[in-house]
Amino acid sequence: MLLGGTVYPLHLAISQQWKVHYFSSDMAVNEAHRAEELRYLADPEGVIGERAMTALRRIGEALGLDYAGVDFALGADGEVLVFEANATMRIVPPPPGPLGDRRRPFIDRAMASARTLFSGIGQP
Repeated sequence: MLLGGTVYPLHLAISQQWKVHYFSSDMAVNEAHRAEELRYLADPEGVIGERAMTALRRIGEALGLDYAGVDFALGADGEVLVFEANATMRIVPPPPGPLGDRRRPFIDRAMASARTLFSGIGQP
């Protein structure tokens, strides 16, 4: 998610299939993938690299929105392949259990940022 100009990663989905969604990915059955996801959530630039993080920030600048999401893949050379970027993506609290509990602090952090962004909307 791109919230107020800051990148907030929510998840990393790894799969052997080309069409990847978190619920259909290999995350539930592969501990190494889950460990990589936690590294990404804790240190996105350290995992995907400066080039990719810069690209995500530039996408945010081009969108010109305070709230937006980006679905993307990372090529072997570090290039970002964008599937979609828009203001209609939601921050969804993860379900209880091993997959969700590990991600919860990172999602909670993004939710807190979104609440701060929206706290003044509609106020006179």
